[in-house]
Amino acid sequence: MPSLDLNTAAEKHVTRVVIEPGAAARAGSYVEPLRPSKVLLVSETTVAPLLADKVLASLRSAGLDAEGEFFSSGEASKSPQVVEVIHGRLAAMALGRDGVIVALGGGVVSDVAGFAAATWMRGVRFVICPTTMEAMLDASIGGKTGINLPAGKNLVGAFHHPSLVLIDPTTLNTLPPRDVRAGLAESIKHALVFDEAFVGWHEANVECVLKLEPGAVTELIHRNVRIKADVVAADPYERTGRRALLNFGHTIGHALEAECGYALRHGECVAMGMAAALSLSVRCAGLAADQARRGRQLIEAFGLPVRWSACVAASQHIDPHALLERTRTDKKNAAGRRRFVLVEAIGRAKVVDDVDDESLQEAIREVLT
Repeated sequence: MPSLDLNTAAEKHVTRVVIEPGAAARAGSYVEPLRPSKVLLVSETTVAPLLADKVLASLRSAGLDAEGEFFSSGEASKSPQVVEVIHGRLAAMALGRDGVIVALGGGVVSDVAGFAAATWMRGVRFVICPTTMEAMLDASIGGKTGINLPAGKNLVGAFHHPSLVLIDPTTLNTLPPRDVRAGLAESIKHALVFDEAFVGWHEANVECVLKLEPGAVTELIHRNVRIKADVVAADPYERTGRRALLNFGHTIGHALEAECGYALRHGECVAMGMAAALSLSVRCAGLAADQARRGRQLIEAFGLPVRWSACVAASQHIDPHALLERTRTDKKNAAGRRRFVLVEAIGRAKVVDDVDDESLQEAIREVLT
């Protein structure tokens, strides 16, 4: 499949997106045209043993001065301390403003490496080679980078768009099925919010996607990249409200992640957040009950939870009041008011800032049953 050149920012920044089997092992041929003086490959410890040697070998065979820096896997690594370690490595390498950081891994890696790139010398170029479904469909497009604080997820960050995204669908074969399913929450989100026909495509291709059949996976990635890029291009810095629609299911989803200590996958929490948002949409946005049911059935068809009791961490108690309080720190909130992305109909969404506490509490109770 030919590469896509996506305009993703107000300054006419162009991100080249390559969707091609084997792209990770040929990373050097794609990074070399950027003419970097030095390259730092950033990855995490679960990914590095599988792919880092191949990527580093490709970078070096292209004549690039490349080194690797790997950190512990998991959401806990989205921290100021890990960014400081990366900055220290960049200083030791004397990587200048003409250097490049390559992020190899999932959304945690692209967030951390991207934030390090955004803040090193006030911004150096970076490349994302996503290896998870969630990163391919969502995190690698749009330039959001960031780290977590005890108060909540992604509270510190910057918009910093990658120069290049190398999507190699074959790397998905290294993932456990649970991680594949979790990543598909982002595709379901894009469909529910922006494209009813894509909802129908999901319903017709559940088995093919879960089996990672190449044709279905390639089409899934391509359609998601297009949806995400179009939204980002229309609102690159979340100022018009269009891009905020990408946060459907994320308000309660992020709160669940933080409250359970990141014991669940991001996509699993987003899936429950979407289920809650569908319930809120019936109460506060006029969504028909049968459409909400269709949305929940689609989530469950891909093996994702719509209730806490269906989760592997269900034995852990989640306090509804604590969950409610965490929604107060959501980045969409304005003037002290909670704002939610809700769907009026499948494929059509809006931001609502008058969700009443009773409806929100009821939606949280439903999810926590």
